[in-house]
Amino acid sequence: MLRFKKTFAGLGSRVAARTLILFWTSAVIPILIYAFLADRIVSEKLNRQATDHLAQTSKSYGLLLFDRLTQTETDLSDMAALALADGREIDSLKSYKSERFRITDVRFTPGEPGAPDAIGQEGDHGVVLGLEKQNGRDVVSLQLSKQLEGRVIIVTAELADTYLWNADAVLLPSANICVESIAAQLRRCLLNEDAGSNEASLTASWPLFLAPRFGSEAWTIVTRQPRSEALQALRSFERTLPIVSLIAILLASLLSTIHIRRSHRPLALLTHVATRVAHKQFHERVDIRSNDEYEQLGRAFNLMATALSRQFTLLRTLARVDHMILTDPAPDVVIGRVLPSLPRVLRTQAIALIVDGEASASATVFVAIDNVKGVDQASTSRVCAEKLLGVIDPSHLLQPLPFKCNDTEVFGLPVEVGGELRGALVFNNPSRGRRTRLRNARAFARRFAITLGSNERRQALIKQAYYDELTGLPNRRLFKERLEHDLHLAARSRQRLAVIYIDLDRFKHVNDSLGHSAGDALLIAVCDRLKAIVRDTDTLARMGGDEFVLIASDIDRDPAHLLAGRLQSALAEPIDVQGTKCFVQASIGLTVYPEDGATVEALLRNADIAMYRAKGRGRGVVTYFEEHMNREAQQRLRVEHRLRHALESNALTLCYQPKVNLSDGSIHGVEALARWTDEELGTVSPGIFIPVAEDCGLIEALGKWALQEACMAFQRQAQAGIDLGHVSVNVSMRQLNSDSFVKEIGTVLERTGIPPAALEIELTESAVAANPQKTLSLLAELRSLGVRVSIDDFGTGYSSMSSLAVLPADTLKIDRSFIVNCAPNGPAQSVVAAIISMAHVLGKKTVAEGVESMEQLRTLRMLGCDCIQGYLTAKPMPEAALAHLAPDFARWDSMIADDVELILGIAS
Repeated sequence: MLRFKKTFAGLGSRVAARTLILFWTSAVIPILIYAFLADRIVSEKLNRQATDHLAQTSKSYGLLLFDRLTQTETDLSDMAALALADGREIDSLKSYKSERFRITDVRFTPGEPGAPDAIGQEGDHGVVLGLEKQNGRDVVSLQLSKQLEGRVIIVTAELADTYLWNADAVLLPSANICVESIAAQLRRCLLNEDAGSNEASLTASWPLFLAPRFGSEAWTIVTRQPRSEALQALRSFERTLPIVSLIAILLASLLSTIHIRRSHRPLALLTHVATRVAHKQFHERVDIRSNDEYEQLGRAFNLMATALSRQFTLLRTLARVDHMILTDPAPDVVIGRVLPSLPRVLRTQAIALIVDGEASASATVFVAIDNVKGVDQASTSRVCAEKLLGVIDPSHLLQPLPFKCNDTEVFGLPVEVGGELRGALVFNNPSRGRRTRLRNARAFARRFAITLGSNERRQALIKQAYYDELTGLPNRRLFKERLEHDLHLAARSRQRLAVIYIDLDRFKHVNDSLGHSAGDALLIAVCDRLKAIVRDTDTLARMGGDEFVLIASDIDRDPAHLLAGRLQSALAEPIDVQGTKCFVQASIGLTVYPEDGATVEALLRNADIAMYRAKGRGRGVVTYFEEHMNREAQQRLRVEHRLRHALESNALTLCYQPKVNLSDGSIHGVEALARWTDEELGTVSPGIFIPVAEDCGLIEALGKWALQEACMAFQRQAQAGIDLGHVSVNVSMRQLNSDSFVKEIGTVLERTGIPPAALEIELTESAVAANPQKTLSLLAELRSLGVRVSIDDFGTGYSSMSSLAVLPADTLKIDRSFIVNCAPNGPAQSVVAAIISMAHVLGKKTVAEGVESMEQLRTLRMLGCDCIQGYLTAKPMPEAALAHLAPDFARWDSMIADDVELILGIAS
């Protein structure tokens, strides 16, 4: 067990640091905010309390002064009343002096009317407070006037400073009380004003109103006290608050640290042990005793580590078995090395592998016991084995059926090879973890099955790598290896051999009509017939699809073309495929070593070329390879490569050949024809590059370019004032099959700005016949846009009369093969006449192609043809030459007019 002894273990992790910072921040920030607010509030309250205390002191002192003045007034009044009652007291009154005041003047008047001191009614008196400076000292006096029986006495008394200004009862520590009177210029302070002048003080005042009683200006009582004395409680609070805050922060930090340590120490311990386990030290365990979820997590981790240890041991054992299977040792070697480790891996006392032997009376038993090295192997009776193999059902892999063999309850797992039960893996009944042990045991049972069937597996892999899955014939890879081997033998023995390339004709129709399953059945039947013909020394292979290749050796005694003929004859007989009789023919190409090639690739390439030449000659024929075939194939590749470059660099051009109206010699329209002059190939005929473009998929790009360029040229000529009638553009089958063809034409018309009637689409009759429904629908859409439609090469595409009647076309172009042979009263003339008559009945115009002589012109004029096109009127010309067509109108018109009488005579 691994224990942590450090006091602060668990605080060094980043999680603990983040948690500590969070806890510390959560505690410190509220404490600081509370301390700040408390300081502000308490400071303000203590300041206000100190100021109020000073103001109360000023008030108390002011009331004390007022009481002393009032007491002095009362005493003077009593003394004056006594003096008025007994005149003998006047002398004693003049000399009266006490601690509180002394009488400085006594005057007695009879109270004559108008006397300045007369105060009115009898018994009334008046008091006047007086202030004056005497020898730099402020003297406060009271003058009392009292009247009795018409006599008035005026008594003036000076108040003693020790009595009037004494403030022992109300004086604060270190406080200074001053009495101020602005009018009387009185400023009397109890303490020296200079004392403590350098120290800031707190001041409060209170007004003493004397006018109502003493007829004098109000005094202002001002109390000053040093701030250190006045705010002593605030200073004490300010000293205490930081200490309390610091103690709170330290206490929060300590509690946070203790809590985090208790929480994160188990986490640190788990992390440490998990790292050790990750380094395959599965013996490490974690010991957490916290009586909480961390302890539960620790126990779960220990269980996981134990399971990982077992799983790793299992995987290591399985990996060792897999390695031995890949190195392909004998089954006995694999069993002898692996079986002894299974009791510990599967946690069972003993385990046995029973392998069904070839002899019916015996079985091989391999037994391994826990903690015992080696494997016991014996060939014994099959009492338990037969019972086991009879009970085990391979379909119940998830729930093996327990049974007792020799009074011992065991479990048996099947060992199958190729779907057949070949043995069983037997072990005693596990009491705990049954499903896991059975799953692990099943993994070993499967690997023992792979080991037992390793030879079959190797054969299956070889067959998969080198043989065709459908027919069982050698595939392309094995064929090349055998051809390479046969070439070396032929070179050493100086013999000739042939490579025969066989391709079934129209095999796609079988897949399309009967389905791919029927196509596979046909291929298997063809394979059987071919294997029945070939010799044992020959190699027949399937290259893919419907292509087969045969290596025929020693062709000097048995020529290759005779063998190819026998193959043709074998395929001529009908083949029954799913109740349907199919007739198969093949195009066969032959190459001979060493005349037609010395390498595998050369012979295969040349045989393929010869096969395609056989297809071009009408299918179902045998053709030897010739050198010019290779040259043609290479030339075709060069044309394709340069054509791609020409389309990318816009190196093609369009020429325009006019169509002349036979009625007046005017231009009926022009046909756009692609022309190509390459810097490497020179001038390439359309008859060469157009088929190449169709085969390699460039015809769509070529068609789009021609359509765009022709429409732009027509628009430029129209803007120059030249009326060409319309421009015709040829369209291929690939373009017609495109779903976006009509949309592309609409886009070109919108982009170039020409009217739809100025564009004529030409398509061949064979294109219409190939897919009449789709083509008729497409042409109807074009006609709805206003685009003209012309059927090119009419008379050569085997169009039905029903489709011709509903064909949405404006013009039928008669193929030039009829025009060339259009001799008077000949069969070709009859065909042309029939086409013209049929077109007129259907409301369509006719255009004769390839007109090159006046005789042809006269015949066509006589037969009622509408327009002609050919070298007689004009050769294809560039766009710049279209402006010079106008002078020829008169020549064509006069040419036609000169022949009118002759034509009419012939017609009559």
